Amino acid sequence: MREFELLRYIYDANAALAGEIAIPPGDDMAMIRLAGRDLLAAVDQVIDGRHVRLETTPLALAGRKAVTRSLSDIAAMAVRPVGALAAVVLPPDFGAERAEALFDAIRATAADYDCPLVGGDIAFHGDASHPLTCSVTVFAEPVNGRAITRAGAEVDDVVYVTGALGGSVLEDGGGKHLTFEPRIAEAIQLAAALGPNLHAMIDLSDGLGRDASHIAEASNVQIVIDAAQIPCSAGVDWRVAAEGGEDYELLFAAAGDVPASLTGGLPVTAIGRVSPRRGEGEPAVVIRHGDETITADELGWQHES
Repeated sequence: MREFELLRYIYDANAALAGEIAIPPGDDMAMIRLAGRDLLAAVDQVIDGRHVRLETTPLALAGRKAVTRSLSDIAAMAVRPVGALAAVVLPPDFGAERAEALFDAIRATAADYDCPLVGGDIAFHGDASHPLTCSVTVFAEPVNGRAITRAGAEVDDVVYVTGALGGSVLEDGGGKHLTFEPRIAEAIQLAAALGPNLHAMIDLSDGLGRDASHIAEASNVQIVIDAAQIPCSAGVDWRVAAEGGEDYELLFAAAGDVPASLTGGLPVTAIGRVSPRRGEGEPAVVIRHGDETITADELGWQHES
C-alpha cells in the first residue's frame, strides 16, 4: 500500500461532499462554511518509531512536535489558529509521570502559538509493544477572508522557499524536525504583502520534490526548479535538500515583488518557475542541474506498507 495512492482514492469522493465544504480533502486544511463564517481544520499525528524516537527524544520535544506538525498546516494556508484537540494512545506501561510531562508539552506548545488545547481523548494500548501515538487536530480562521490553497499557481509565477532545506532529521533522532518554528506569522505576512499575487502555498513536510508536485498537480501546471538555487542547510547538497522532508518551511508560487526576507530575517529564495504542463504523462516537477533534467515528483517521503 502506498500513501498517495490511498489519498487519491479518498479524494475521488470529494464531489459528493456538501456545498458547505469550501475546501475539501486534498489541501493542507479543509474549510467548512458555517452560518457565514469559515472554519478550517487539519489533523496530523506523531508516532514513536516513525516521527520521533523516545529512546533519544525528550518527551517535551515529542509533545511539541505533535502540535507543531499540525500548526505548520495552518501556516501553509496563511490562516490564524483558534484551538486544538489532542487524542493520545499510550502504551500500558507509559507511566503517570511521563504522561503528565507529555500533556504539559502539548498544552504549553499549543498555548505558545495562540492555539489553546480545548479537548481531546486518551486511550491505552492493550499491548505494551504498541507505540505512543499522538494525534492533534487544529482549527483556524481565514485572515481577511482568504486561505491560500495549493491550487492557484499560474504559468510564469516564480517559485520561492523560505529558510534552508535538508538535514532536518539526524541519525541520532534529533534535528530541526523536533525544534522547527511553524511559519504562521511569516505566512500571514506574505499574504498581506502580496495580496492576490500570492497564488499557491504548501509547507515542506514530505520533501521539496514531492510537495512541489502537490502544488503542480492541484494547479495543473509544471514546476521547474533550478538545483543551484535551492538554499541548502550546512553540509547538505541539493539532492538531500530536495528529498529530505520534515523541513516545515514554506514553498509558494507568486507574481510581482516578493520580499527578500520575512519576520526575524527569515530568507526567501527564488528557486524556480511555473510552466505549462502539456499532458498527464509529463512530470509535475523537474529539477535542472547543469545539463541534466531530473523528474522530481517523487523526491521525498511517503508512507508504504
